[in-house]
Amino acid sequence: MIMQYRANKTKAAALKGETIKIAEINRVFDPLVVEAVAQAGFTCVWIDMEHSHLDWDGLSNMVLAARSVDIDVVVRLAHGPYNQAVKPLELGAGGLIWPHCKSAEEARQFVHIAKFRPLGLRGMGGGRDSFFGWLDAKEYLDQANEHTLLGVMIEDAEGVEDVEAIAAVEGIDLLFVGPGDLAHSYGVERDPGHPITQERVLAAYDRVGTACRTHGKVMGTAVDPGESMAAVFERGTRWFNCCHDLSALRNGYGDALKATGDIVDL
Repeated sequence: MIMQYRANKTKAAALKGETIKIAEINRVFDPLVVEAVAQAGFTCVWIDMEHSHLDWDGLSNMVLAARSVDIDVVVRLAHGPYNQAVKPLELGAGGLIWPHCKSAEEARQFVHIAKFRPLGLRGMGGGRDSFFGWLDAKEYLDQANEHTLLGVMIEDAEGVEDVEAIAAVEGIDLLFVGPGDLAHSYGVERDPGHPITQERVLAAYDRVGTACRTHGKVMGTAVDPGESMAAVFERGTRWFNCCHDLSALRNGYGDALKATGDIVDL
């Protein structure tokens, strides 16, 4: 058996400036959903551990499913201790997303726990990502640092104010704007329209986009296809979480129910 660290094709494409389309799994944590995402044509899936009930066994099974259909996995973490970051990596996730990053110092601490030397001091645990210790140690350390994608979420007024310094942090690849929480932080979450349409939120995208271009980072966001997506694409967003599990189920079932009714409810 040839053992080789799994290349992160999503990170490579993002850093080349390609537009990245991501499916989220936020509540329905079944490996079958991962397979369905791949069959739909996505090449990367975002798995949420911030807002969800997902445990480590569940994540492990979903990573294995992703490997069986050759798609990348990024995991949004919950704020917490050091091992919150290490465990998903050792289970085989290709990237980590840190929510509510409010400062460059917080971004540096994230890099410190998620990357090996010389960027950080991640512990050496010998998980699935190293073939349980069978990969050559030097190759493993270098490849893990190269292929692990790290993203921070800019979803607070404080994060926007420090975004230029956050974007300059070595080891951070993605600055992901969370429009809902950012609108909440600005006090406009109850105003009419999509959060992205709020003037202060759009201004934040402009500022994050400029910082990303200056420092060679990628700007991402979560938004369904439509006018709001077009607005942030024009501002430089190139990573789009464009669908999640519940909306896919709701829309699919809803469309089928309506279409059936159009035929039979005469």
